[in-house]
Amino acid sequence: MDADNSGPTAMSPTVDQPAPVKPLKSDNPLVWIDCEMTGLSPPADKLLQVACYITDAQLNLLEPSGFETVIARPQSLLDAMDPWCVSTHAATGLTARVLSSTTSVAAAAEALLSYIKKHVPEPQTAVLCGNSIHFDKVFLSLEMPEVVAYLYYRIGDVSSIKEFAKRWCDEEVLKGVPEKTYTHEARQDILESIEEARYYRRVLFGAKDGNSMS
Repeated sequence: MDADNSGPTAMSPTVDQPAPVKPLKSDNPLVWIDCEMTGLSPPADKLLQVACYITDAQLNLLEPSGFETVIARPQSLLDAMDPWCVSTHAATGLTARVLSSTTSVAAAAEALLSYIKKHVPEPQTAVLCGNSIHFDKVFLSLEMPEVVAYLYYRIGDVSSIKEFAKRWCDEEVLKGVPEKTYTHEARQDILESIEEARYYRRVLFGAKDGNSMS
């Protein structure tokens, strides 16, 4: 009996579908985070404070109040901090806030992720940004992995732009870079990172400032 060859078979030729073309530009938002820790050596050192602001692609704040959380930690962990951290966190009032906090790491991570989702409903689209943000990402990956998993795998490091500018730009450009106050207070630090990024965007990339809301 002859086989019916009218239908498709496993050996039927297939038509290759063209690969989807990725857009060259992106309007996805940017998630700016700064952390304060007990030291520089994870996993022994831990997160104490996390601040987050979210901007659109043009660095306009989506919500001027941002997000901040201070995590409860035992006195024993704070006692193990190095002298610089002891002095700095005491001066900013962070140590006292940590000791009076009732927020667990899990609760802080849940609140941060909820805040991000409010402005970034689609996962793996927003880039994590900041100064030397790879370092903050290490701590976040250890203690708040769900937050890191929600964001795009690439990062936006303002410090990298600064290092390139030091090598490739005229001194006049470098003299105009906004000065940092180095308060080591998470909210202030991340707002200064955004302001520095705005400067590079305007001076190096020729973009016009928008309505920053800050």
